[in-house]
Amino acid sequence: MKILLIEDDERIAELLRHTLTVQHYLVEVAVDGQEGWDLAEAFEYDLILLDLMLPKLDGIHFCQRLRHEDDRRSQVLNHNTPVLLMTAEDASSSRVAGLDAGADDYIVKPFDLDELLARVRALLRRSSVERSPLLQWGQVQLDPSACQASYNGQPFHLSSKEYSLLELFLRHPQRIFSHGMLIEQLWALENTPTENAVRAQIKGLRKRLKEVGVEDWLETVYGLGYRLKELGGMREETEVERREVVLPYQSSLLQRQPSPINTFWEEYRPQYCERLAIIEQAIAALQAHTLTEELRQQAQREAHTLKGSLGLFDLDDASKLSRQIEELLKIERLNGGQQAQLVELASKLRQAIEQSPHETQSKLAAEVTSSKPSFQRSVLPQRSQLLIVDDDAQLLNIVQAMLQPWGFQIALLSSAQQFWGILKEVKPDLLMLDIEMEVNGIDLCQEIRNDSQWDNLPILMISANNNDETIQRVFMAGADDYVSKPIRAAELVARVIRRLEHAVVLKKIRGLET
Repeated sequence: MKILLIEDDERIAELLRHTLTVQHYLVEVAVDGQEGWDLAEAFEYDLILLDLMLPKLDGIHFCQRLRHEDDRRSQVLNHNTPVLLMTAEDASSSRVAGLDAGADDYIVKPFDLDELLARVRALLRRSSVERSPLLQWGQVQLDPSACQASYNGQPFHLSSKEYSLLELFLRHPQRIFSHGMLIEQLWALENTPTENAVRAQIKGLRKRLKEVGVEDWLETVYGLGYRLKELGGMREETEVERREVVLPYQSSLLQRQPSPINTFWEEYRPQYCERLAIIEQAIAALQAHTLTEELRQQAQREAHTLKGSLGLFDLDDASKLSRQIEELLKIERLNGGQQAQLVELASKLRQAIEQSPHETQSKLAAEVTSSKPSFQRSVLPQRSQLLIVDDDAQLLNIVQAMLQPWGFQIALLSSAQQFWGILKEVKPDLLMLDIEMEVNGIDLCQEIRNDSQWDNLPILMISANNNDETIQRVFMAGADDYVSKPIRAAELVARVIRRLEHAVVLKKIRGLET
């Protein structure tokens, strides 16, 4: 649990920080009201421990701004966060003023530390869905008052961070926590870890629970993060969850008509047939011993494009046929058996394209409009701007249809030659780059990372090649994430949101550190 402590007396602040940290709370300290306000605007807290008399912004005015100013960022993050007011004034008028300003409780200095901890626990219980002083999942039990974890009544030891992770999941059983959200909830600004360090802590907690007999308790929601598993079967989405999965700018979008993606197949099928015709032309020239190197490479490029594009329409068999054709066209000298195989593959591919089932269209439309990933809170700015670069114009339009229902502003670029000018004009919040273009996407990614203006821009790479060597090159070039073709709508949306969310958290941290 994350606590914001706002106290200008450094000795008292250090004592309270130590006392709360021993109880496994994550504590961030501000030495005046304005510094505390800046933190409350930037980060979400489970409780605010607030001194009444503070420089720059006193406790009364802090509470009033927190509870009543609708146009502030705090309205989203900490508007309803419990506030425990600390005051050295025992007069009833001071206590009444604090409670009327929006504080949830108060404690008079000098106070007993045990009483302070009890009041903290009471406020955290009051704000939690779980009213019991004990947190429980099956036979796993956490007692926050004693900082003790047990299984089947038998206590077991956890490290401080493992305990904090388990407590967070038990207090919010319906909530999905991404790496960025876990960092924001459980690590102080000066100790911000990498995502790999977060994964290591999750792995360590899973291992420790498995040692005491607890297995299969944490659910990994692909592309989004982690959530406590539902006991006794499938998780039923509550009305609250259905409301919470909507982005702040998304509510009006839910009433729109279904995506036009289901019309794309009939529109693009003739163009895919033209690409196939170039492959067939190359095969005919190969059989006639007149195949030029230029035509072979052109056919190879067309097969590569079909490999990534056809899978978007759930034509997985056609995508596999295109992949096999591409591999054969890479061979400079094909023997008779390989040539016959190439002819057969091209024939099957044409049949798959010309006789694709109509249900594919409705299936794809349903995926785009209905399978939105479930996540509980977004720190994303409204109308995030995306720039997508791919020399396959059809794929660009389909990806746009996948992402537009989420309220993103989307700029498309089919010619990487114009990239730098468009990048400076659009100033995107996230960049998506195809690897196989007229300009190599990996090389372009490295150039971007070497430019100080764009070195923090989130970059998501797209490729039909998902071999280990390609993925390794992608991340060595500085990319943040990778999506393989054929692109699936739910995975793409999840990865885009995750990258944007992580970028916002890092931006807030850098802003507070400067």
